[in-house]
Amino acid sequence: MLFRTLQWAAWLAGRCLMALRYRVTLVGEERVLSLPEPYLILPNHPAYCDPPNVLARLWPKFKMRPMLLETNFQAPLLKQFAWIMRAIKVPNIDGASVSARQEAEKSVAAAVEALKAGENVILWPSGRIMRDGVERIGGTRAVVDILNAMPHVTVVLVRTRGLWGSMYSWAPKAEKPPFIKGMFLAILLLAANLVVLAPRRKITVKLEAFPAGTRPEPTREATNRWMEKWFNADVCPEPPTFVPHHFLFGPRTWVFPPPGRAAGCDASQIKPATKQVIAEMLADKLKRPLVPEENAPDVTFLQLGLDSLDAMEVSLDVERRFGFSGSTMPLSVGQLWALAEGLVDTGPPKPAPPAWFTPHTGGDAPDPLGKTVPEAILNRVLRNPHDIACADDSSGVLTYERFLLGAMILAERFKTIAEPNVGLLIPASTAGTLSLLGLHLAGKLPVILNWTTGPGNMSHGVQLTGVKKVITSRRFVDRAQVEVPGAEFIYLEDLRLTIGKFEKLRRLLMLKLARGHVIRQALAGLNHDPDRPAVVLFTSGSEKAPKAVPLTHTNVIENMHGAAPVLGIDRRTIVLVFLPLFHSFGHTVTGVFPLFGGIKVVYHPDPTDASGLVRKVAAYKVTGIATTPTFFNYMLDRAKPGDLDSITIVVVGAEKCPESIFARAKLLAPNAVIAEGYGITECSPVVSVNPAIASKHGTIGKPILGVELCVTDPETGDKLPAGQRGILLVHGPTVFPGYIGETGEPPFRELDGKKWYITGDLAEIGVDGYVRFHGRLKRFIKAGGEMISLPALEEPFAKLYPPTDVGPRVAVEGVELLEGRRIVLFTTFPITLKEASAILIKEGFRGILRLDGVQQIPAIPILGTGKTDYKVLRKLIETPG
Repeated sequence: MLFRTLQWAAWLAGRCLMALRYRVTLVGEERVLSLPEPYLILPNHPAYCDPPNVLARLWPKFKMRPMLLETNFQAPLLKQFAWIMRAIKVPNIDGASVSARQEAEKSVAAAVEALKAGENVILWPSGRIMRDGVERIGGTRAVVDILNAMPHVTVVLVRTRGLWGSMYSWAPKAEKPPFIKGMFLAILLLAANLVVLAPRRKITVKLEAFPAGTRPEPTREATNRWMEKWFNADVCPEPPTFVPHHFLFGPRTWVFPPPGRAAGCDASQIKPATKQVIAEMLADKLKRPLVPEENAPDVTFLQLGLDSLDAMEVSLDVERRFGFSGSTMPLSVGQLWALAEGLVDTGPPKPAPPAWFTPHTGGDAPDPLGKTVPEAILNRVLRNPHDIACADDSSGVLTYERFLLGAMILAERFKTIAEPNVGLLIPASTAGTLSLLGLHLAGKLPVILNWTTGPGNMSHGVQLTGVKKVITSRRFVDRAQVEVPGAEFIYLEDLRLTIGKFEKLRRLLMLKLARGHVIRQALAGLNHDPDRPAVVLFTSGSEKAPKAVPLTHTNVIENMHGAAPVLGIDRRTIVLVFLPLFHSFGHTVTGVFPLFGGIKVVYHPDPTDASGLVRKVAAYKVTGIATTPTFFNYMLDRAKPGDLDSITIVVVGAEKCPESIFARAKLLAPNAVIAEGYGITECSPVVSVNPAIASKHGTIGKPILGVELCVTDPETGDKLPAGQRGILLVHGPTVFPGYIGETGEPPFRELDGKKWYITGDLAEIGVDGYVRFHGRLKRFIKAGGEMISLPALEEPFAKLYPPTDVGPRVAVEGVELLEGRRIVLFTTFPITLKEASAILIKEGFRGILRLDGVQQIPAIPILGTGKTDYKVLRKLIETPG
């Protein structure tokens, strides 16, 4: 009885409020009420203001439960209203999300249960407000799913006229109306009209009932077209109606813009192979092939007959297949093409908060202040507590003091994990580095998993390292669809719910009032052995299954001791970080080094979001980035003159940097020095890099301080003199101690009384000390007694067809089969073997230095590190067809 009284009170308040601005005429109610319950009430959706008007007029007679968007459950006032009206929550599906899809299915199931219990339910079948004055249901499945489960319900269609043209509709500006801003504006307008004098919009709400047997069969094709025909029966499109905002203005009009259309993309930028793959994916979802007119950029999902859940599933499939992501869900075929090609504009990042530009205190040298990673970071907090440490769009700007506060709170939770080794699976973000330091403070060994290698390789990794728990983000797992068989996820969102305000306040006060004591206490609880592992990373797997690489604290600290002076980095440097922590550069160079060096970092979680990266450089005045040529090329493709002017140093590695990137960078990043370097996970990772003040084009620079290099003959193992090509060996404090769980031949050899790591790469060291890289030894095959360099055969094609913003366009791979060698050029565009051979001949390649075939594929496979995945290409050669 009390609950029903609350409902009546909520209805009365809503009815009175709506009456201040709307004059509603209800048509057909008596005929509907003469038919049996339960009722499934289905209104059209011209504007944000039609649901409250329809609910206010129909609820006294129908007592229906509304299906409302989940955001209506978040604002305090709307949340209470939704609870009182026993609303059924419908997820927001503007972005592709597996959990949103599951929640949508649950909301349909809840509606079915309500109808089975004899309750009436109201839902808006289009799932979104009108865009052009025409109600379009498209391929929405919710109504059909409910009718198949409850075939005997009475369907009530509701058509509202007069709201198209409202400030809560798309009509005034041909774009999505701002709901919250509109609510505040409405309050101001009511006050300006002295409340009771507000001009009222005349609207008509017509009802018509359709019991079982009077409506089409419950299929999407039949039912949705039937609803669209009824909703648009009287006028199509509905002309927009203008109502003055103030009683003194009197009759006047408004020039409404033409209705907007779903944005497509520049079809000339899309490869034919991509269009074909997308057409096949859409055909699979539609269960029919696309006709030529449908495979066009401006064709919307609604026109194809795909509902929002179908669209979400296709978008997720495209993201997984092509490796790019977007912040909003595509609405058209063209937008799906753009997503597949990495051309989606994800919108500007949040502007840098003013605090970001606060100058640092203390000296300019970014020296590590300790012999272990946590010791170096804790001492940096002690020295510069109020300096800016990092920022991202989720956490805002954090000082070192605030950063330590978050890490210490997480450490208390991580201490409850029984196992000494804990997995970490988070993209580049403040949350990722907070978790990394939190694990160190909890006495755990972080094992950073590479989700791009797939669930099988990650499962092998956790078994190899004894990991049972993996720290991750629910949002990330939902979006990336990551699985780690054999391990349990611990979600940061769940941990955040366990952190109370009193705990945060107490710890913050301790840091402010007794910072030295707190940090000394934390230092006392650490293991200060610098030769124990600091992290476990995994090799990229470009040649074989990933190996587990433990890097010691000495490895990591000494790597930065040696690299920072060469690059000319100081504490005024501002670094953009987008390489994930599983990337060796992402862990050391852009991960822990800025934190213990006192350098500002701003994070961006998606390295393929070129537009977002470029805009973040401009917003945060970034001066340095460390990346791969592939990801830097994405940025150059999306940059405009001036966007990258703040950058002074770009460190590139992991693959050869094409000449085209150097040329384009001169135009788009005119103040930047591109310092090409060489790194390897087993060496922490930087081995050599071009000095910022003495860069030598075509080389990978000189070895960093403390590192020695030599090259040896591949056949004899003897040391080679300067200028001769051989296998590159590395010696120094940055070299790891050995793989975890590997029983094969160790990757080290003794030479001249020193222990050297065998990189497996071919290089030559010039008399001037600069190193030239010639590729992996495994990227050579032997034929006719000669070693054939696959990178050398690939280089002429890479020059002619440099990578675009969607990745490399060519790659050469070869294998030695029983019937002989097989060297294949893989391309993303049509080229004949005759044409490819002519290119090699022009470059001087003869005889055995030739191709045996050309194969066109939709995309050159790449790893999460940006490297070409030659393992996949090798399988294509070994298992043709």
